[in-house]
Amino acid sequence: MDKHLESALAQLLPELARHGISVAIRRELAYGLQLRLERDGQAATLNIYWSLKKGISQVLAGKPNSLQADLEKLLNLGAPASVGDFHTWERWIGSDECGKGDYFGALVVAAFALDAEKVDEIRSLGVLDSKKLTDLQVKGIAHSLYERFSDRIACVVIKPLRYNEIMADRQSRGENLNDLLAWQHGAAIMELLGRVPLVRGVLVDQFSLHKKVSKFLKTKEIGIPVEERPKAESDPAVAAASVIARYQFLQSRQAMDRHYKMSFPLGSGKNVLPPAQAFADKYGWNRLAEVAKLHFVTSRGVRVRDIFDPPADK
Repeated sequence: MDKHLESALAQLLPELARHGISVAIRRELAYGLQLRLERDGQAATLNIYWSLKKGISQVLAGKPNSLQADLEKLLNLGAPASVGDFHTWERWIGSDECGKGDYFGALVVAAFALDAEKVDEIRSLGVLDSKKLTDLQVKGIAHSLYERFSDRIACVVIKPLRYNEIMADRQSRGENLNDLLAWQHGAAIMELLGRVPLVRGVLVDQFSLHKKVSKFLKTKEIGIPVEERPKAESDPAVAAASVIARYQFLQSRQAMDRHYKMSFPLGSGKNVLPPAQAFADKYGWNRLAEVAKLHFVTSRGVRVRDIFDPPADK
């Protein structure tokens, strides 16, 4: 077991015991550990994961019951962070991205400028890390944010065709996706800095150990601190940015679905290969760049099939 998981478990088990919660089943997962927890005939499942980007993360599963409710409080799951968890700025910018792991669709970065006195208002709208929200919730909350805070939002959307052109150029210069993301974050943040005065700092959900956003903004001499931190979505400004980024990603995907009269799935697993092949059959391999990120390994599967197993003439 990973040493980080062992350390987290060593701290967790005594705390569970103090609350009368026992571990009935324990098994290892990919990059994590699963615990089946029991108390007074009730059960809940807790998955614990470790990654370099996110650190330790905990996810509860199972049917809602009082044990699960108590675990949420005990583990502080879903509870919003206070501003001081990352900083003490009175006005700051948070930024986050969406679409990095999706084969189909745009790459989106959003930035949101927030005042400490507006944190309660933001939370009252239901703002959370967008990964904890349904698509319907994301749309409703995003609409509210645009209605109340449109001047505090900046978004950079790169659609697939332009994305593939940019990535080809960057890869020819030895750069990668994180270099593009750093530029995107920087562009959104710079837009807000030009619009919102007296910003005291910038907080970015960390996507690279090399802190490339900080390096990019250093060249702009913005004169304020830039923090790139794991789990930054618990900050209300970053959470708002994550909602906006997800919303714009979904809007772009819906427009793509309508235009091509196809349904493009999320993610980059095996589920995306059949629709990619169907698109190539319908529109041709050369047009796949209009809807997909071609440097993903999925493209090789589509191209190989297209070359060696061409569709039959109709």
